[in-house]
Amino acid sequence: MSNRPENLDVWVLAGQSNMQGVGELDAILAPDQRIWSFTSVGHWEVAEEPLHRLWESFTPVHQNFMRAGFTEEQQKESNEEYAAREAEARTLGGGLGIAFGKTMADALDRPIGLIPAAHGGTTLDQWSTQLKSEGGNSLYGAMLQRIERAGGTLKGVLWYQGESDAFALETALSYEARFAAWVQQLRTDLGRDDLPLIVVQLGRYTSPVENTPVEKAWDQVRQAQYDLPDVVPHTGVATAADLGLVDPIHINAVGLIRLGQRLARIALALTEGTIASHGPRVEKIEKIAGLPGYGALQVTCSGVTGGWQPQDHIAGFAIYNTDGTPHAENRVYNAAPDKTHPSAIILSLNMEIGEGDLIGYGQGVNPYCNAVDAADMALCSFVRRVD
Repeated sequence: MSNRPENLDVWVLAGQSNMQGVGELDAILAPDQRIWSFTSVGHWEVAEEPLHRLWESFTPVHQNFMRAGFTEEQQKESNEEYAAREAEARTLGGGLGIAFGKTMADALDRPIGLIPAAHGGTTLDQWSTQLKSEGGNSLYGAMLQRIERAGGTLKGVLWYQGESDAFALETALSYEARFAAWVQQLRTDLGRDDLPLIVVQLGRYTSPVENTPVEKAWDQVRQAQYDLPDVVPHTGVATAADLGLVDPIHINAVGLIRLGQRLARIALALTEGTIASHGPRVEKIEKIAGLPGYGALQVTCSGVTGGWQPQDHIAGFAIYNTDGTPHAENRVYNAAPDKTHPSAIILSLNMEIGEGDLIGYGQGVNPYCNAVDAADMALCSFVRRVD
């Protein structure tokens, strides 16, 4: 199909499996005539899940990556044979793209185009801009080819990647610098110094890795993603840490719908100014008076719409030592919205906060955290000191 709308706002979907989409296909959103997808084959059609049909891709990198993990028996199948067998058995594959597009179209009253370009299990190094010369044989080169071939008005990039870099502390520690350089090079290659880019902060990982380097690495990548808007202009971040899973690491269909809507609200804030909020971000953390013998902190945020949900027992806050290890004695025994300041949360502690101690939220590979505002924009995971 080639009769795409002329006034199409185009967004790229890039990253790894949670952007590719592993949501249950029996819980996805129905197609919407306003939302279009530039298919893996390379033409525009009304978007229908799964958006990423990698075996149909006109860029060979996707088939090459998939075949690398095939058994000897699977290697005997042609791309077409494997695609047919995989499609027949498919129960998963829903993503966040249609939810993003519907929210954007509702707000702007114009059609939205999506360019699916993600591939599960990939590292940031596999997305290296230095592989651009390999064209469709590299993830980065293939993405550029898809953008060029799709046409339309490129509005920005949605990025959900980092799990593959969060299994080793070395790659996690370098993630912030490497990704900032990646964004800069992408903008240079596209001739768009202010191209909006919105990242998803890593969700939960429920395999038993507590108290290992993986847990520290996971938090490190999350912190790099949280810090991105302060480091690179025209960027935003939404978290997935409070969303449900379909397996130990992948967001389920309901969660992906919510996540797509979150990304759209940030996209509207970046591209349209006052239409929507970028979501909650911590502005300051200050000591306040608490009960005698105990400690208390006020966490003040910007970007909060309609106050905090829930109204009591906001979970996910904890106290950490200067080196990032959990504090042995000090605990957050309650956290709740500040009744006099709708954008703030009051933390009640076992004792006064110590000099150099850190306040963390949503830490660890499998946190329970629920600070969400009335627009379903969630507070991202972070660690920082008292101001």
